[in-house]
Amino acid sequence: MEKYNVKVNEKTYTVEFDGEKDVNEIKEVLLNGQKMNVDVNLDTMCSIVLDNNTHKINGVYEYDGELVKLLIGKDYHSVEVELDRPIKIMDAVEEKKDGHELIKAPMPGKIISVEIKVGDEVKKGQDIIVLEAMKMENRLKSPVDGKIKSISVKEGDSCNLNDLLMIID
Repeated sequence: MEKYNVKVNEKTYTVEFDGEKDVNEIKEVLLNGQKMNVDVNLDTMCSIVLDNNTHKINGVYEYDGELVKLLIGKDYHSVEVELDRPIKIMDAVEEKKDGHELIKAPMPGKIISVEIKVGDEVKKGQDIIVLEAMKMENRLKSPVDGKIKSISVKEGDSCNLNDLLMIID
């Protein structure tokens, strides 16, 4: 099941559907949990049929990769589509040095939150940092039991792949 968050004129809808992404046929979708039939024909990009109501697309304006402004009938509509992805949970990258565990970033991104502080005892699998990468929140888990010796990042910081995040004794 594909799940998307679609924002139309600042109102957000959840759209879910199964099957192939062939848009030139009628699809049964869930729109905010309600079943609907949708037919989107992109061969000529001229209309969208939603439950037997045809909406003519007169043009696409201001496309910038994420936001599209459509002229449907006589009205402009701002449309933004985002794939609704689950939050990933992964172990942080670990490297041993002088008996300490060096916790490194598994990917480049932005630190959303640091879930622990220096001196805290952590258990293997405990959340330690939330890292945003490609609009996805990744909850990094401690790969070991131990005590937090130092933290090299704070909320709002950017990091690169393999940057040192913290040291666990």
